[in-house]
Amino acid sequence: MIADIEAGKVGCVITKDLSRLGRNYIEAGSYIEIFFPKHNVRYIAVTDGVDSLTRQEMDITPFKNILNDMYSRDISKKVLAGRMTRSRQGKFCGGQPPLGLMRDPDEKGHLITDPETAPVIRRIFELALDGWGCMRIAKQLMDDKVPITRVKANTECDVNYYSWGSARISHILRNPFYKGAHLVCRTHQKGIRSNTYDIIPREDWEVIENCHEAIVTPAEWEQVQEIIDRRPTIMKGNACPFYNLFHGIIYCATCGKSMQVRYEKVGRTGKNRFTGKEREPIDKAYYICQTYNRLGKNACTSHKIEARDLYNLVLKDIQDLAAMALKDADVFYQRLSSRMERRYMADASEMQKECDRLEARNQEIDSMFMSLYTDKAKGILTEQRFLKLTATLEQEQEANRKRLQDLMLVMRRTDEQESDVRTFMQEIRKYAAIQELDEAVLNRLISKILVGEVRKVDGQKCQEVKIVYNFVGEIPAVIE
Repeated sequence: MIADIEAGKVGCVITKDLSRLGRNYIEAGSYIEIFFPKHNVRYIAVTDGVDSLTRQEMDITPFKNILNDMYSRDISKKVLAGRMTRSRQGKFCGGQPPLGLMRDPDEKGHLITDPETAPVIRRIFELALDGWGCMRIAKQLMDDKVPITRVKANTECDVNYYSWGSARISHILRNPFYKGAHLVCRTHQKGIRSNTYDIIPREDWEVIENCHEAIVTPAEWEQVQEIIDRRPTIMKGNACPFYNLFHGIIYCATCGKSMQVRYEKVGRTGKNRFTGKEREPIDKAYYICQTYNRLGKNACTSHKIEARDLYNLVLKDIQDLAAMALKDADVFYQRLSSRMERRYMADASEMQKECDRLEARNQEIDSMFMSLYTDKAKGILTEQRFLKLTATLEQEQEANRKRLQDLMLVMRRTDEQESDVRTFMQEIRKYAAIQELDEAVLNRLISKILVGEVRKVDGQKCQEVKIVYNFVGEIPAVIE
């Protein structure tokens, strides 16, 4: 119609009322006051009695457009509020459900697993638990010609039908829907009709737990998040062929920073200067504290440990634990359970003290709000000062609430200790015949490795290494 008006084919535009022309008062006013007169077009809104030829009701037309705009905004807010209410109840209100899930035909807003695509999601998480990176997983899926969608392609030659990428894999691994939870929203619209959105940071996501059937267990999902978070940036310029198996899990026990792998300079041939034999890459590698490497001995000590020594220690520890789990399962179970119970009781006591402190502080802040409001009402406190003080207190109170939620989640883990021990025993038994380490073994079993400072005991150098296993925690070991 606009094109016809500009071409001179239209002489009059008629709508039932002003809202049919548009509910955006700026655009509607622009057409009525500028565009139509410029092209000599008569405009008539029948029920509102608007006629640009006779100028009837034209004086109040802008106000009617504003009312129509306000009505539209009000409806939009109500619709959004309704969607947010349903979403906070754990109901899926989006368009296409995530890959691996589908709508429940018997219950609106409820999701169930898709038998065709759920195995793909399960496989992606299995590979991530084995230590595979997003790009490596994507390449494997493309090589296996796994489709990226549940919709069938028109042709098997469609390249986009199998075009997995690292961003897509990362999006799947970070998606809480796959552990049975519901994510309320990822984005926030800046304004009605703006078509611009702010992405909500992952730490601010509002997640409702236990809303539908999970494809992976919550424990597995959390373990994948830890693996992703600890994966370091690949360092350039390392020419040594040693593959860093322990990347992301080895840390300095003193400063807490990750340990960096370094390589000895043994000449062009890389041979041992005493034996003349070619050494393996792992024999030329060692780990050193990142803080010491960057800031020197005043910040931390080197905590240097040979890669071969670390490899042998971890391998032997896993072999010993697996042997104990197979030889006398009951005794091994009791040993782990009692140790975890003592640790959890100590941790729970400290966490409960922190919870009590945070709750008391939040009650104190509530009282301070009342006091500040009273001072403002009496004129003792200015409006600007009142707003500044209350904003600071609100931020502190919100931070306290988030910390309380985190503490409550950790404390609830004490009730799951029996399940954790049994899960660890099932995992460790799988590696009873293990003869060498790889990424899959390390990521399945170990959360982190803490390397202590090199010390002299009775004239001999020794170094404490703590292996923090998944589900059951620390198991100390010593290198001599």
